[in-house]
Amino acid sequence: MSERQEGPILQELFKHIKLDSKSGIWSCLTQLKNDSKCYKQFAKDGGLGILVNLLHCHNIKILNMTLSILANACMNSDAREKVKGSKIATHVISIIKHIKLGNSLHCRACRLIGNLSECDWHAKSLCEAGAVQALVDLLQLDMYMQTYLMGIRAIRNIWTMYEGSREEILESGVIIRITNLLVMAKEQLKTDTKYIDLIETCLKAMCVFLATLDPRVGEQLRGENDMQGYKCIVQCCDMNNKIAIRCLYNLCQIAECRPILGNFGAIESLIILIKDHLELSKETLVSLCLFCREAVNRARIRMGFGLELMLFLLKDIKNEKYHPMLLHALAQFIYDDPSITIMIKNGLLDVLVIRLKKMVTETVSYEETNVSRKRENDSPPNKQLELKYNKTNLGRFSSDYYRDDWSPGSAVSVSSSPPSTPPLPFYDSIENDENTEDNYSPVCSDTEIMDNEDEPQEEVESLKSCKSITVNIEKFQNSEEGNKSNVWEYANVWTLVLLSRLSHSNDPVDRLADPATIKALSAYIKHAKNPKASRILTRIIRNGVYLIPLLKQGFVFEAQTLYGSEQYIRQLCALAETGGAIGELTSILLRGEEAHKLVIAVSIPFLIKSRYILKSLLNNHGGLRLIFQILSNQQHNLYENAIWSICRLADTLEIQPDIVEKYQIIETISADFPRVYDNHPKPATVTFELDDGTTIDACRQTLCQKSDAFSAMLEGNFSESGKKRVKLRNTSKEGLNTLLLAANGSTFENRTIESILDAVLLADRFLMADISDILTESSISKLNYKNLSKAWNWARMNSCHELKSCCVKRFLTASMTKSERVQAFQDFSSTDNFHEFLDEIKKIINNVLCQR
Repeated sequence: MSERQEGPILQELFKHIKLDSKSGIWSCLTQLKNDSKCYKQFAKDGGLGILVNLLHCHNIKILNMTLSILANACMNSDAREKVKGSKIATHVISIIKHIKLGNSLHCRACRLIGNLSECDWHAKSLCEAGAVQALVDLLQLDMYMQTYLMGIRAIRNIWTMYEGSREEILESGVIIRITNLLVMAKEQLKTDTKYIDLIETCLKAMCVFLATLDPRVGEQLRGENDMQGYKCIVQCCDMNNKIAIRCLYNLCQIAECRPILGNFGAIESLIILIKDHLELSKETLVSLCLFCREAVNRARIRMGFGLELMLFLLKDIKNEKYHPMLLHALAQFIYDDPSITIMIKNGLLDVLVIRLKKMVTETVSYEETNVSRKRENDSPPNKQLELKYNKTNLGRFSSDYYRDDWSPGSAVSVSSSPPSTPPLPFYDSIENDENTEDNYSPVCSDTEIMDNEDEPQEEVESLKSCKSITVNIEKFQNSEEGNKSNVWEYANVWTLVLLSRLSHSNDPVDRLADPATIKALSAYIKHAKNPKASRILTRIIRNGVYLIPLLKQGFVFEAQTLYGSEQYIRQLCALAETGGAIGELTSILLRGEEAHKLVIAVSIPFLIKSRYILKSLLNNHGGLRLIFQILSNQQHNLYENAIWSICRLADTLEIQPDIVEKYQIIETISADFPRVYDNHPKPATVTFELDDGTTIDACRQTLCQKSDAFSAMLEGNFSESGKKRVKLRNTSKEGLNTLLLAANGSTFENRTIESILDAVLLADRFLMADISDILTESSISKLNYKNLSKAWNWARMNSCHELKSCCVKRFLTASMTKSERVQAFQDFSSTDNFHEFLDEIKKIINNVLCQR
């Protein structure tokens, strides 16, 4: 038929309606149904309104065809728009209410309602016209399978598109009826596979109802007898039905439902589903994690090998995006000792150590980012403040868990139950567009009109659609980007919670004090300065079982550098001075492996305060000898710690530097030079010639005023008197220059320590008492880590024993950083007399250590 000829179809139908010609109307409707071009022109001319009016017709055949054409048309949003404002809702509901049962009209009418309900305006209009109650009444009666499918779909679409319908649907009991239909279909499926469509349709509707997480929905889905609804959902999950899995996922988010679901094998089903599939489903994993929230379900997870499964997933880097929820789930078991034992045996500690290392990397990366921002003069957001104020908003929380201030590290005993269960964030809520799922309506075949027992194939295909139910992991990943950092902040929290639980254990936890664990925890404390992490480490240290393993790995040295180091050292010292610990330390020094002997010997001065115990361990059992063995070997890995250790020992023994008086440095005997003056003119400047031939000019008058010796030499009856050039023996150039600076009142602080000490000797030699005092005081105050070795060597060469001893004691006890002390020691070690320096340290230590 040409487009020019199509136009009259509207007029022809109108004419037949006027004449009440049933056959003419039927003929026109058949043409509209079979010829798409004819229908398009008809709809363009506004003919849909006539079809709506035909819903008044009492002829079943015409009514059936009209419903089919309108249902097909209303798959399209344009058609739904064109019939907006008409009485289509009233008419179609009237058909459901007044047409006798057993007629295919009910199926057609439900299909039309379902298609109209794809639009929120029609969904509201239908609801206000009484569609919900009409559909409820229809579903309560025995009907054909196809009518069930279309009726359930219609209810589902109304619920989805018009929120105002939900209370009525909840109160109507239709959800219970749909649940009963699921139970019936599941039973019939054993003998007839056609019931698979009814199962799919019921499950889709249940998913939509459960999306609101309303506990009343969960209550009604139990069914009428013995929780058969829950049982059927779990059985469908066993068949790997994705829609059933989605239903179970939604049900698990309603706290009241989980214990009952656990009774019907939901946990065992989930564990099998996760184990048997190569690609992990987020829905199954989240559901399993939610079941960890009740004690009764935790027991089932433990007995069903769920803990082993979760730890296996945590070890797999491919599942890293799920690790936060898995860590949180495991954290629910912290008060269950058998579960903790299972987790430890299956590698919980390995998982936590890996997480700690990543936490360190994250912290360092954040610090570097902040530094970079500061250099760019940007004002970076205060992440810590942001986390402080947004802590309760890190994801959604289920209503039955409200606390966000929870930790096993409280003051109460570990064995006591927590006041409430810890908060569980809603795991990255899985969002899909439920409304797009059936944006396509099944169409009727010609045979359907004549044979009600045959199911329209197109309608069956429509109901097999589960577009909105299939989980798209890629979509999750995109939607998660905004909250990624928040999710991993939670992962960090649960990592510390689990580690804290292990640290509370009275029984030793295998490998808890191993270097891998302690290094990772220490690194995190060093960078993050997290008080919770510090408390975990303190509890590990406090347990005497871990003392020797910690000491063998050299933890005492690392502890000095950590945030909160005082408390760690205090705990270690308290344990180390107990009888059992002293016995173990003695045994290691006498019979331990060489590496352990050395690290224990170097650690002892940091741990023991008692002189008696120090003497026993270091003197009687060779600890001091081992320390000096390391000090003699600059390549030893404990070299720097040994330097630190010997100085800590001196501090413990309260060794004090000697007060060096002027006379202790100066050994030159003073002589009285007569002051003699004559009237001969003398040169104003005198030139001193030193042993190496170098010369230094000086003011004759200044020297004579400051020194009786120079006065006698230059102005008296000596041969040097009156000469412009005078020879000086045993005098260093630097020392004489420093002396002249001091005599002239000039600054000499920038002179080397050796030149100042040489000047002290010269000042006494030439009877310059005041200058000698000034130089002596300056030389002692100038001693520091940069020049101690130089002063010590000077004292050694000039036989100033007291100054030499003072330099050694200054090195041992002066306030310095570790790097400064190491530098000072290396300066000593670079001299030819290093062993003499070591012997002097040993002598000073032994003199105090062996007293009494």
